Amino acid sequence: MRPPILIPAIAFVLPWLGTPQLKAQNVSIVVPRVAEAVDGNRWMTTHFREAQPRRIQIVIGAEHLVGLAGKRIHKLAFRKDVKPLRPYARIRGGESTRIRIVASWSDADPRFPSLTYSNNHASPQILFDGSVILPKVSGNETRKVASFDPSEAPTIALQTHIAHVPGKSLVLDFTTYGGNEGYTWDWPVDAHTKFEPGVAKTIGSSCFTSKWSNNINIVKGSMRPGMHLKTDCLAPPNPVAAFMVFGLSDRLAFGVLPLPLRIAEPGCDLFVSPDVMAPAIFYQGPNGVAGGWAASEVALPYMQSLHGAKLYFQYVFLHSEQQTLALKTTHGVEATLAANPPSLGISLVASMDTSAATGRVFLDFSPVMQFEAR
Repeated sequence: MRPPILIPAIAFVLPWLGTPQLKAQNVSIVVPRVAEAVDGNRWMTTHFREAQPRRIQIVIGAEHLVGLAGKRIHKLAFRKDVKPLRPYARIRGGESTRIRIVASWSDADPRFPSLTYSNNHASPQILFDGSVILPKVSGNETRKVASFDPSEAPTIALQTHIAHVPGKSLVLDFTTYGGNEGYTWDWPVDAHTKFEPGVAKTIGSSCFTSKWSNNINIVKGSMRPGMHLKTDCLAPPNPVAAFMVFGLSDRLAFGVLPLPLRIAEPGCDLFVSPDVMAPAIFYQGPNGVAGGWAASEVALPYMQSLHGAKLYFQYVFLHSEQQTLALKTTHGVEATLAANPPSLGISLVASMDTSAATGRVFLDFSPVMQFEAR
């Protein structure tokens, strides 16, 4: 009787190593999930553009990442947008920008992230620091949504892989240093937001004229608790300084003096209670006299009671008039903050200053990204 033939176990294992079962261990998910199969409703040019550095911190809620359980993230990709096609036509191919990615799993809540970057992190680690080469893509598009194929999607193979942590938010911190190609370009990435605008109502009128029907322009999407209320305002001729006046009433100043309150002639009134008054950033006009404007970004605290609440504000200018200083006032604004709380489960904090400790908060806003893990 012939002895049994002993076949080493490795003979069975080797063929199995190339089968689809093992390859299936590599998983990919799209964040935010609502944009998985459709083009997002916004786009971003903050990550990839010429000579304009940025810091963008993205706080991603745990619910978006459950598909990565038990895996380690090793690749990240951004999706082309199918709406703003003109910038892609300017891309020559091979443009690059240095990006540094720092990440941590933390208890940061994307519904109300801190404007201080470090407060959102736990134990950050560097995942990538190097150049990202951008693909040349068509400036024509008939598809409803682009793909994450590396031939058309900026793809980053992480230098350090990071294991998924259940129940924690993923905080991704991008420092993008801007391209250095010597010509103007930007590469828009697909993005998605849940737009919850506030409501602005004009009170009274300005005591100087401008090219806008109303002097004050308000970013209505910024009228949310936890975000930065962003406004700008055209200035009167020969401006010297600008101030932003905030109040809790448009009827009584300090709870005592009836409003409006005349503070200068002709017809320059205070329409809101001056409970808080702060200098605004002033931008000089092109001829140094007229056409200047002021701008303000005010961080609104996140409190549940502020949803649907009313705030009041206006601008006050100090300007030169016949070699003397005079006051000019704008109309007032009744700002009703957005009623609904954040619900996308992703928010970001961004700044044009890569060394800044704080940034501007954008609730319910995210680039569309694909994570690969194994």
